[in-house]
Amino acid sequence: MKNRHETMQSVNTRFSSIEKNIFSTYIPGIILTALIALLAHFLGQAFPILGGAVIAILLGVIIKQTVGVPSLFSKGISFTLKKLLKAAIVLLGFGYSFTEIYSLGLNALIIVLIAVFIGIFLTYFLGRLFKLEGNIPLLISLGTGICGATAIATSGPIIKAKEEEIVYAVNTIFAFNVLAVLVYPLIGHLLSMTDHAFGVWAGIAIHDTSSVVAAGYNYSTAAGDTSVVIKLIRTLMLVPTAVILSVMISMKTKASAGGSDKVKISKVFPYFILVFAGAAALNTIVPLPDAAVEVTSTVAKYIILMVMASVGLGTDIGKIKSVGLRPLIVGLLSSILMGAVTFLLVGLFF
Repeated sequence: MKNRHETMQSVNTRFSSIEKNIFSTYIPGIILTALIALLAHFLGQAFPILGGAVIAILLGVIIKQTVGVPSLFSKGISFTLKKLLKAAIVLLGFGYSFTEIYSLGLNALIIVLIAVFIGIFLTYFLGRLFKLEGNIPLLISLGTGICGATAIATSGPIIKAKEEEIVYAVNTIFAFNVLAVLVYPLIGHLLSMTDHAFGVWAGIAIHDTSSVVAAGYNYSTAAGDTSVVIKLIRTLMLVPTAVILSVMISMKTKASAGGSDKVKISKVFPYFILVFAGAAALNTIVPLPDAAVEVTSTVAKYIILMVMASVGLGTDIGKIKSVGLRPLIVGLLSSILMGAVTFLLVGLFF
């Protein structure tokens, strides 16, 4: 009986130790990113031209460069960036429905696939042409072709990008999101585009989801509704893209290490993307109540703000300065070409 009591005490002590370690290791950093995200959320509502994601990064950078980030917060910040991001992507899936994609027809799917392909490869080519180094060309091209900051934040850990590379890519995408929100509706009205045509154009040409929504609904309610669904299709391109990136990085790692073994898909497959697609499929088969979708979407967007804050907290400004203005030039050229090419595609298909 005594031995059993001692065993129970030992187990309780061990669990208590684990809980204490978890709290001291992860919780401080998670709480820090959550507080920054909360402030970024309210500031983003006050200054929608900037948006919460960019503000969260800027707040993180300011804290890092002024008061610094003690090691106490490091593991929680890393946990937010690498683990909580996956939870956010899965939660976003509950807000998507394949039925909405089907309602737009085959032409919409074709035009999105062409636009994503052009956006990724054209931007990557420009990045290499301007001799951008590291992961910045790939990050900017993914942000341009798929879904802005979300694509960058999702693919960054997969390709093992540095924090400063993620920050520069997100800020490059942000700069031309702002320009698109202001310019696209003006061009649409100048050319007397229909609501449907403008919605498709905004959905396939503008990078970030928040900017697509802003530009679309600024034009008209009908254009906004169409632009959101088109952007939804682009966002779902994260699924095959993440898988392809994982396999490519694994193959590259094996090649550099001189290995000859085959790549095991089970080891590199980003399962959270599969769960994301499953969540969208579930919402297609059994549509969730609007209130439930609102909750999952709100939580997901808040976690993404936490992720952006963690990126800012790990950023080295000196390394960003060393990159120079070339990524911004690439972003500008890519945005202009993307806008022109997708405009022609809309005219051809719609």
